[in-house]
This record gives sequence, C-alpha cells and structure tokens, in this order.
Amino acid sequence: MEISIVVVNRNSKSFVDKLIGSLKNSCSDFYACKEIIIVDNGSTDGSLEIYRSYAKNINEPEIKVVPLGRNTGFCYATNIGVRLARSELVAILNPDLYVDADWLRPIMEDFEKMPRLGVVQPLIYWYQKPEEIQATGLYMDLAGNYRANVFGSKTLLAPFGAAYVVRRSAFLEIGGLDPFYFMYHDEVDMGLRMWLAGGLVMLEPKSRVYHYMGGVTPQAPYIKFLKVMLARRNQIFTLVKALSIAWLFVSLFLLSLVNIIRMIKSKEMVRPIISAYYDIIRNIRHIALQRQMFSKKRKLNE
Repeated sequence: MEISIVVVNRNSKSFVDKLIGSLKNSCSDFYACKEIIIVDNGSTDGSLEIYRSYAKNINEPEIKVVPLGRNTGFCYATNIGVRLARSELVAILNPDLYVDADWLRPIMEDFEKMPRLGVVQPLIYWYQKPEEIQATGLYMDLAGNYRANVFGSKTLLAPFGAAYVVRRSAFLEIGGLDPFYFMYHDEVDMGLRMWLAGGLVMLEPKSRVYHYMGGVTPQAPYIKFLKVMLARRNQIFTLVKALSIAWLFVSLFLLSLVNIIRMIKSKEMVRPIISAYYDIIRNIRHIALQRQMFSKKRKLNE
C-alpha cells in the first residue's frame, strides 16, 4: 500500500520548515510515502513561495504545490488534494503541526488488516508541550455537540480534524468533506457519514503528531464571530443531513435549548447563533438535496 500526504495551507509561514522537515524524515524512513501535495488557499505571507522552493529542491518524496489563488475553505481545498492524490491512502494534515518519523507505519498496518476501515486518526499531542495529549478523537452527543474521546477508546465517531488518514475510495464515495461547511465541524460530518455508509473510524495511539491548535487562524473580532456562526450552523447542518426523522427532532430540540442557554449566558453569542439559524433557512434547498443524496448511500441506521 502507498500513501499520499495532503496539506491545506493558508498563511502558515512560521510552520513550514518544521512541517516539511518532519514529513521528509517520515517519508524517507517509510518507502510507501510517495508524494506530498500542498493545496494553497490564497496565502499572502510568503508561505506559498517557501513551499514552491521545497518542491524544486526535494525529489523524494515528490512535493506538488497547487495554488488555488483564493481562500476556498479547508473542505474544498482538501477535496482537491485528495482527488489529485495517486495513492489509495491519503493523510490530511493541517499546516501547523509536525510528525514523528514512524507515524505512518502503524496506521498503514491498520488499513491493511481491516478492509472496512475508512479513517484513522493518530494520537495528537500539543506542539508547544509535546508530552501532553491534545486530541484522541471525537464523539457526538444527542444535541449534536461533539465531545472529546476522554476514555481513549480506539473506536471513534470522527477524527480530530488536524490530522487523519483516509481510504481514498471510501472518502470519495461518501462525497469527501462538504465544501458548504468551509471550516469547523466538517470532520464530524465526514465521520458520521463514513459510519452510516458502513465504514469504520478509529484512533491509532502508536502514531503521533504534534499540533499547534489555531496557529494559522486570524484573531480579528470578525473571525471570532465567524467561528461561532460556522460551528453552530454546521452542527445543525450535520444533524439535518444525516439523522433519521425521529432522531433529528430529538437532537434539534435539545440543540435549540443548548443554544438558548448559550445566548442567555453571553450576549456575544446572540448574533452568531441567530445568524447560523438564518443561514440554515436561507440554504434549506441545498440542505434538503444533501440529505436526499446521502440517504441513498447510507447502509446503517443510528
């Protein structure tokens, strides 16, 4: 089995050298790693030029740079990278991380042993504190809130979005990441769709990567609003798209109560949460179409 690595870049200049150095190390020690694909979302900080320089000077593994010219969102850019990949296994990485030299080997062994396996997440540690665990995977409660895998179970609903490996054929079969999400909650939606289509999602604790968390996310006030709005909107979208009618009513009722409590506790939450519901109503036709398309692919119930 071979593996391709896809990195979606957006203004990550300060992280490029450590990321590429660690990926080159891991690929040189592991023959099955054939290519690194950098999909650039309109970077303006010089990181695109640095990646291009690496692509010219490194032959093994091959580095391909795909400039999109604008910020298309993490989901759209990821799908571009996965479609361009030549391997059946594809690692999807954020740009603000680095990896252990042997991080790919246990993951690839998992895929070889389990034909139904669709997604594997490595154990993710903090970039700044490499001895502390940051993420072990995600679950979702009845209200659609995603929760950390605090018990360290190897079976997950979804990977934490900073780093995971997919079986390309299964990923594309369920439609990849949904570009409507732009960013946030996309991995939960993908993991849920993978499960309901008959695939498996798991954690591989023998594989380690180190993630900065928010290292390339701007901190402007509008970005804070956008983060809350997209997270709440995408949460609702995931429920409407994937759940059966009975579970959907229960989840939406509970989620609405949670959102009301959020708005009562913090005035800053009022505008982004109301905007999230408005955007759902505005895009109801698109959501209904997505629900119909997914219902044809699902093989399991909740």
